[in-house]
Amino acid sequence: MIRNSLRSRTRGKPYIGRLVRANVYDLWLLLNESWLVLIGFVILAALTSGYLAFLYPETPGSSRPQGLPEALYETLTLMTLQSDLAFPRGDLIGELIFFLTPLLGLALIFQSVLNFGRLLLDKGSRREVWQVALASTYRDHVIVCGLGRVGLRIVTQLHAAGYEAVVIERDWNSEFVQRVLNLGVPIVLGDAREPTALRQAGIRYARAVVATINNDLLNVEIALGARAVQPGIRVVLRVFNEELDRNLERTLGPNSAFSVSLVAAPTCAAAAVSRDIDYALTTSGYQLGVAQLVVQPDSEIAGFIRAVESAYRVRIVYQVSQEGRPKLYSSLNRLSAGDRITVIGTLERIEEMRQRNVAFSKAAFLTPGKLVRPTEQYNTVIVCGLGKVGFRVVNQLHKLNPRPRIVVVRLGNDRPEFVQQIGQLEGVVDVIGDARNVEVLCRAGLDEAYSVAAMTSDDLQNVQIALAARRYRPDIHIVLRTFSDVLAERLVEIFGIHTTYSTSALAGPTMAAAALAGNIRQAFFIDGRLVATDEIWLTDGHPLIGVRIDDLRERGSALVIDVQRNGETLLLPDLDMCLASGDHVTLLAPIESIQRIRNRGMRN
Repeated sequence: MIRNSLRSRTRGKPYIGRLVRANVYDLWLLLNESWLVLIGFVILAALTSGYLAFLYPETPGSSRPQGLPEALYETLTLMTLQSDLAFPRGDLIGELIFFLTPLLGLALIFQSVLNFGRLLLDKGSRREVWQVALASTYRDHVIVCGLGRVGLRIVTQLHAAGYEAVVIERDWNSEFVQRVLNLGVPIVLGDAREPTALRQAGIRYARAVVATINNDLLNVEIALGARAVQPGIRVVLRVFNEELDRNLERTLGPNSAFSVSLVAAPTCAAAAVSRDIDYALTTSGYQLGVAQLVVQPDSEIAGFIRAVESAYRVRIVYQVSQEGRPKLYSSLNRLSAGDRITVIGTLERIEEMRQRNVAFSKAAFLTPGKLVRPTEQYNTVIVCGLGKVGFRVVNQLHKLNPRPRIVVVRLGNDRPEFVQQIGQLEGVVDVIGDARNVEVLCRAGLDEAYSVAAMTSDDLQNVQIALAARRYRPDIHIVLRTFSDVLAERLVEIFGIHTTYSTSALAGPTMAAAALAGNIRQAFFIDGRLVATDEIWLTDGHPLIGVRIDDLRERGSALVIDVQRNGETLLLPDLDMCLASGDHVTLLAPIESIQRIRNRGMRN
């Protein structure tokens, strides 16, 4: 599936160069910490060496050192009680030096100088400071504040896409710290609200700051604190409250505040009324699905790309050959057996394409298939759990046209505002009970249900709900919320589904893209590439005016998914259409292509 196909690609500066710079910075930090002791050692060595070179009284059995180098050598031997020099009897200064130098010297050497060397070479004994040294070498990176589930997803997705990140986390015992360190991503120990932590993370040279803590107020404090330390820096923050979201965007810029549940809900809702949807995005009030298919031998979707797209009214976003080689888009490309393609289109069109993608379907297309969409008989979606995600999913389902019958199963200890709001939604049925109980599911309409969406925040509870539903109805479509990628893969084997979702994994790409490019509403990964939508108003002089849509796709790696012209919305417009002044265009493109197109528009 798209969300599990990340590949690590290194775009960073050479590792050795970064290591050298980090060690130099670490040495500077150590010198700052130990300067008093080191200066004391130098003064003691200088005084003793000077005395031995110029004032030490010669005796028949002991001569004065010849020059400062020999005097320094004798000083070091004196400090370690190995000197052969005779004790200077009768010389008060000499007697004091011969007593104090070994005492102070041993203390300074063993307690300070040797400790300094050990700390300099043994990074593991002071890894918090070493992480700061590593962070000091980063440039044009993203600072991720908070290492919870969302923060972890953003870091791993940025790393997989080849972008650099530095993490600020105040709990070194967090369960995700070691996973991030294993990626080679520095972690600065501290409170991201504090200017010191932000400076240690390199905010002066950072591209953006992302606040991902599960607390709206803390994230706002982090964002405002980052702007205070580095005015103008791009900030992206996680919030749940929609009104707060709108108010923050007036201050911090458009598409800078995101609700994880709100970003993830359209995909979960689309999966509840369709099968094998990887991602769902909204454009100009329409919902489009993104799915991955493997072209079957002699299936109806094999052939020239333009012909297939025209027949099914979809667009092929990405194509990989059977041998695993990505194919750059060309209007003359063919879809062949074994090709892995990523398709975007309405849910109905994607399902039609999926049904036609059967081996030898050109000869057997009349073979009946399994139930793939809600029908008049099976038109109920049961949503289990009314937390932040479940609440958002219910709202998204209620906006669908046609709308399925929606039943919510909840334990009864839910947030009152959620219960009140779903009670105001027409046609939504509320059932109180434990969804792990088959009797409760039957009371919710399991016999007439098309799907069961387990949306609680507990992975185990969601699996138990799915098992209970499948035990009673083996053909029921299941949508599962989970965090663990490993568990998601196991569930594919157990339930035979590809509709297990992590809300943090769904929201992570959008927040990462917003941090990298700014003003991004929706993003997801395709084969390790971060792909996002972007909206552009074509005013006079814009370089895209007059450009044929298919040429923009072929030469600019940007797919036009809708055009608003003269009050009309053209969804997946004709590829031969040319863009015109006054058009409002929504593009789907890799983040690098979006930045390139924006830069061209700004230059003009």
